[in-house]
Amino acid sequence: MYSLLNLFYLHFLFRGLGKKLDILRMKMLKLSGSIIGNNSVVREKTFILIPDNLEIGKNSSIGSKSEIFNSKRITIGDNVDIGSQFYINTDNHKFDDLSMPISKQGVISKEIYIGSDIWIGARVTILSGVKIENRVIIGAGSLVNKDLESGYIYAGVPAKKIRKIS
Repeated sequence: MYSLLNLFYLHFLFRGLGKKLDILRMKMLKLSGSIIGNNSVVREKTFILIPDNLEIGKNSSIGSKSEIFNSKRITIGDNVDIGSQFYINTDNHKFDDLSMPISKQGVISKEIYIGSDIWIGARVTILSGVKIENRVIIGAGSLVNKDLESGYIYAGVPAKKIRKIS
């Protein structure tokens, strides 16, 4: 376990490398099969289940400590800003067979589409099959389980339309 002094030294050792580490991370994701547009970044400590099922447009970012469970394709458009600890999952449990435990019934996977010109706050959760149209704001801590219409601010659990973007 690091002492505070060791953490202090590590901070100064890696200070100024943030941009270089972001570039290296993006190169590794591209080599792993992700499609990443120019000037886009996935911040540190982000988990991506299947890199080649992820497509991110240009000028977009995903905050640190995010979790991307993408057994199906997730598409994120241009100019999308996603806060830290974002959670997105293309899978949902089946639960139709009453004679079998839910945990044994497998999953249904559906693609997720996030348009362009979107701001997604920290700790937002987006569930399987959702489509988010262009020019949307989603408040921090929201749960998105249904499609979101263009031009509105959404927030809450589940996310509800708050007001039109002016």
